[in-house]
Amino acid sequence: MQMLANSSDSVTVTPIMSNNRLFNPLLLIGFVVAAAIMAMVGFFWLGDSKPITAKPLPPPPAVAKATTTSPKGTQSLPPSTPPPASVQPPAPPTPAQPMVTQPPTQLSAEQRAREAADQKVGMLLAQNPTVDGARDKLLLLFPSFNSYEKIAAAPHINNLTGDDKLATIVGFLKNPLTPPEAQETFFNDMLNRPPQVGWPVLIEVIATPNHPLAQRAKELLTTIVGQDYGNDVFGWQRGLRDQLKLQGAIPEDSPATTTATPETGAAPVQQ
Repeated sequence: MQMLANSSDSVTVTPIMSNNRLFNPLLLIGFVVAAAIMAMVGFFWLGDSKPITAKPLPPPPAVAKATTTSPKGTQSLPPSTPPPASVQPPAPPTPAQPMVTQPPTQLSAEQRAREAADQKVGMLLAQNPTVDGARDKLLLLFPSFNSYEKIAAAPHINNLTGDDKLATIVGFLKNPLTPPEAQETFFNDMLNRPPQVGWPVLIEVIATPNHPLAQRAKELLTTIVGQDYGNDVFGWQRGLRDQLKLQGAIPEDSPATTTATPETGAAPVQQ
């Protein structure tokens, strides 16, 4: 029995010893692998568990000076690099031309005479502020005026003279010493007056020998009367009288059209 026990023990011990021999290397390998895994886990854990420190804020960006930037995709050459041979340098600016000062315009003798005449007539009007005073002064001095002064005074005489003083203006209109420019001013004024007052004066212009406005008077009267009487003054008077009666400007029993000249028929003498 003891032998059996011993034998059985030996038998039993042998496999245990054999299993221990097989188990020990595997256990060692497992331990090593486990230790390596733990080491790796510990390494990564320690790396992730580092304290987080606040990073300092970056300094505010400095204000950059305005610079000319090249378009995107282009590369500017450094200052020291000379321009390519195909690039031509800009042409120098053209120097500004000096301004030429124009000399003052020189008035002609006629312009100076007209200005002097305007100033003289204006002074006479200022010295006689009333309508009657200014009219009488200009009518009195008109024959002694020079040509430019008569031209300057004619519009004022027309404006200041009523129909009752028309005979004096007609005398100036017919007088050959009146410059043509002043005559035309008086002539045009007749067309602005009532027909029974102004139209008969056109007949007087036709009757004045060599008057520069006689042809114009005939053309106007031909339109008014409806017939050209040429140099027939009496024919013009009859035709104009009939026309004025048709317009109701004069009575039906009115005699032949009379003129606005004084009874003597003489024009005022001009020096």
